[in-house]
Amino acid sequence: MRSRLAGARAGSLATFAALAAAAVLLDLGRLHALEHGDSIVPVLVSLQRWTPFYWDQERYGMLVPLVALPVRDPLWNLLLQRLLLVLAGLAAVVLLARHVLAGREWRVAGALATVLVLLSWPAPWLFEYLGDQPYGLGLALALAGLAVAEPGPGGRRGPARLGAGLALVLLAHWVNAATGLLLVPLAVARAGVDLADGEPRRAALDRLVVDGALLVAGLAAGQVLLRLYPVFSGQPLRLATGALPVAEWPRAWAAYLGRAAREAGAIAAATGAVAAAGAAALLLPAVRPHARAVLLRAGALVAGAAVYALLTGTFAWVRDNAWHWRYLAPAVLLVQLAAVAPLAEALAAAGRLARAALPGAVALVPLAALAAAGPPSLARVRADLDRVAGRWTEDVLAARCDLVTGDYWSVWPAVWHVAWSGRARGTPVRVYGLAHRANPTVPAWRDRPSSTLRVCRVRGAEGAADRALRDYGLWPARVVERRATVDVLVPAPGRAPGAAPAPGGGAATGSGSGT
Repeated sequence: MRSRLAGARAGSLATFAALAAAAVLLDLGRLHALEHGDSIVPVLVSLQRWTPFYWDQERYGMLVPLVALPVRDPLWNLLLQRLLLVLAGLAAVVLLARHVLAGREWRVAGALATVLVLLSWPAPWLFEYLGDQPYGLGLALALAGLAVAEPGPGGRRGPARLGAGLALVLLAHWVNAATGLLLVPLAVARAGVDLADGEPRRAALDRLVVDGALLVAGLAAGQVLLRLYPVFSGQPLRLATGALPVAEWPRAWAAYLGRAAREAGAIAAATGAVAAAGAAALLLPAVRPHARAVLLRAGALVAGAAVYALLTGTFAWVRDNAWHWRYLAPAVLLVQLAAVAPLAEALAAAGRLARAALPGAVALVPLAALAAAGPPSLARVRADLDRVAGRWTEDVLAARCDLVTGDYWSVWPAVWHVAWSGRARGTPVRVYGLAHRANPTVPAWRDRPSSTLRVCRVRGAEGAADRALRDYGLWPARVVERRATVDVLVPAPGRAPGAAPAPGGGAATGSGSGT
């Protein structure tokens, strides 16, 4: 018994060590070529002004920027934040396997599902899930909380276990207020599968009650935090929290799932091929006795994915974000894990190959990361960041600007890159953005006389820039210098800078992050 327990612990440690190695490889790979305004804002939250939530948004808790606060170098702060998000996103896949495939070969399934994600998801999908959005972090925290709250040796749940589990689940719903919307249906489906698979009724219901209570508490806490957002920020609640009218649901689902389907051809093909291989493997004599249990748990995963997809498709905020496919990323994880589960079971039951199943699956994880992101290279990371964020830096530094304004997608990368370049040259500068999400940093410059402020206006984004100048009380402004990528403006004297714009004001809005 002890040797079996030690072997299980060693397998878990090896699995999570492989995830950590993959996260490092991804963080030093090609993912940074996809950095954009939304992904850069949390880095600036850590560097310029930490707030409990994403700037001017109610539903993405700034846990990772808080952890990264001691790292003041802009590059290393960004790399640390990406590393933590990527590791959490990968760990969420394995923790989902542990949660639903308990009693089966969950480590093998989790490792193989991670490989499938890394090899089948297009680069934009990977970056959104691993580097930008909070889904993986929220899931990892919540699933870790449910794991911590499980009965310890002797089958007892002490207050310490339940308290620690609850704390992690609450953290998960601060990070992403909708985390429980995926895990509550999954908990119900898992309980049904446990009962159908012959687990004692009392044990299955006890697990459902505890998991359900923790997740409902997390969802309730997330809603409370949303309502407290005006207290934290001094800004009104902007989130469209309601559901669409029932009559609109069929059309909403068609638009939502249709857009994702158009973007996910490679994902669907790879998932289908793995599912077909797993289905064929279940016919093998060594695997056939386990087929029912595996199919039941794969069905629970698919059912959880379907409920989550249909539920999120009824939300007004998903419609307001043009039915973006990123909202379906958690559901895709469940479907891919369901596809992998039969294959993992077959590998673990394959006679002499059984002992090699876990080491082989674990070894594939960092190899898949290499295939997805290329060999690690800090020099290439720097070059990618220069390319996506550095086109305005030389002009902003030469013009000695205090503010950068323009469209959302240029302002925040420019602000970050100017800070990075200034620090790298030994002359740190503090430049602030003037665009959507600028309200939290207004106090840093609003007490200065407007005529002393130098504003770099991004060329090609004059409309958005001038709206931002008006919104923040810096208009009219005159052009005092023209450069290749920016115009340098000085506001007219006598203005009262820093007046916060009305809700939704500021420059052209970003898509936002979070649920």
